[in-house]
Amino acid sequence: MALSGVELLDDTHRLDGFDCGKPALNAWLSGFARTNQARGFTRVLVVHDARAVVGYYGLAPSVIQPNSAPRAVRTGRPPDPIPCLLIGQLAVDRRHAGQGIGSALVRDALRRCIAGADIVGGRAVVVRAIDAEAERYWQSWGFIAARDNPSVLMRSIQDIRLALGDAAH
Repeated sequence: MALSGVELLDDTHRLDGFDCGKPALNAWLSGFARTNQARGFTRVLVVHDARAVVGYYGLAPSVIQPNSAPRAVRTGRPPDPIPCLLIGQLAVDRRHAGQGIGSALVRDALRRCIAGADIVGGRAVVVRAIDAEAERYWQSWGFIAARDNPSVLMRSIQDIRLALGDAAH
């Protein structure tokens, strides 16, 4: 098996058969990834094996309300709403679990978020965890739950920039 690097989803990538064990994430990839990307809502980045997608994530601009943001994100006098970058989805096919693909995708997404924030601004990266397992996963990456919703987690761009050299991930 020779996996690709992370690349933008295109029409040559095969989505059939992808199964991360979470039906909503499988359905998003097969039913919405291409159309959301074509319409400019999301950029979908994939890793594939012979064009069959084995892992993916989505990136999009977003905002959060200051009263939802933890102190590490709302320091100073933030605008209302606070501009952010969203990692909207992240999944790895179960047949490829445990090979470091998810961690590589997260690092790639975080680097792209920093690059995007350097160009257009953005205070934090936001994720919306699909379940408690995903909440714990994002917390292991240093993300902090919103003050009003534990499934919305965020981490400041500044903190991510400092932590990217962290060998824990």
